[in-house]
Amino acid sequence: MSANEILSKISVIEEHVPGAKTLGPMRRYAQITTLVLLVLIPASGLFRIDVPAGGVLMWDRLVWFSDIFIIMGFWIFIASLLVMMYSLVGSVFCGWMCPQNTVSEWANTLTDRLLGRRAKMMDMTGSRMQVAVRRKSLLNYVILGSLLFGASLVYALIPMFYFYSPQAIWSFVSFQYDPELAGALHWIYMVCVFVMLINIVAIRHLMCKYMCIYRVWQHSFKTRDTLHVSYDATRADHCTNCRYCVDSCFLDIDPRQPEVFDSCVNCGACVVACDALHSKSKKLEGPGLLRLSFGDEWKGKYRGALGSFFNRARTATLATVIGAAMLVFGLVTYEPASFSVYRGESQQGSQLIDYRINLAYKVNHPEQMHIRVEGLDSSQYTLEKDVVQFEHAGRQDVVLHIRDGLPEGLYRFRVVVTADNGWSRVFSVVHFATPQHQSTS
Repeated sequence: MSANEILSKISVIEEHVPGAKTLGPMRRYAQITTLVLLVLIPASGLFRIDVPAGGVLMWDRLVWFSDIFIIMGFWIFIASLLVMMYSLVGSVFCGWMCPQNTVSEWANTLTDRLLGRRAKMMDMTGSRMQVAVRRKSLLNYVILGSLLFGASLVYALIPMFYFYSPQAIWSFVSFQYDPELAGALHWIYMVCVFVMLINIVAIRHLMCKYMCIYRVWQHSFKTRDTLHVSYDATRADHCTNCRYCVDSCFLDIDPRQPEVFDSCVNCGACVVACDALHSKSKKLEGPGLLRLSFGDEWKGKYRGALGSFFNRARTATLATVIGAAMLVFGLVTYEPASFSVYRGESQQGSQLIDYRINLAYKVNHPEQMHIRVEGLDSSQYTLEKDVVQFEHAGRQDVVLHIRDGLPEGLYRFRVVVTADNGWSRVFSVVHFATPQHQSTS
């Protein structure tokens, strides 16, 4: 028998570490991607609140609250999608996407490396057990404080992207004047930095454990079929009761005793810990005893995750379709501009002689609008300007002056506004001239 034949008969046990090698990195990528998206979404113009204009910038278009189909459709669509997500994967947002959880884990890891304040009940690197190791180094305290303060500065900037353009934020951080910025913004920002610093230094995961209402809201949609941590009781003899899975959970849950309405956020840290332990052990074979799974496993019955999900999420699915339909209809019928004509303040005696043409442009790129008056002779009125240039979304007023001395009577005329992009609208006006200098419109 050849050597190759002999070797082929020797059984090979493959190292199986799905949590440590796959789940952990995937979660880190999801957390980083979420932070990047939190900045890119408003910075790209996909969604930003425009307080001076009294609306929301969506897809670089200013959406007023009067654009009811877009506003209502968008929020119904997003809210119903979130409900569907909670029904399917539970509190995955908390464990995989929440910025609070991300910065808390980063701060814990940083503190552990620099100060060693977190007890190491088990170290998978091969070193001996260490409990409450402390590194009393002034340099480490300075480095830790500087990094936490720097993180607070960055985190406090993120909400600003939802109210200001990237150019305005650059002016803010470089201490340049920008008329778009609020006068007391630096003071508001420093208050946010202080609050964030307290959060990163002292609160951290206490927010997730005791103060987060959003986590409780997500758990209200949890059922036995929702994604959860599953314990393989058939291999219970492989459990060494090391409690490494419990120590890795920042919510202090024992994943070996799962409950339907526990505080688990499906972060998978316990799965990674158990898999890592089994991969390092010379006595234990196979993967860890924990995994993320769907289904009603507490009763020993699996009804199908997708079937159960759609059965529980019928209302949310219908709301998603309705919201999407409203949003599409609102986008199709969206008006990129609008204008109105109203009475001005200038009068000749008691007779109105001025009108104001208020133009509103709702798209965030340059556009030119043209104004003309129909129904009046050019000698009977004066238009402040007939071409209005917009560099971005905003409003401008143009004065229409009706000359004094018109014969008594009603004068019906139309103000027509057209844009270079093809948009055009008409506003009808009735001007009443009398010898007694009385007028209505």
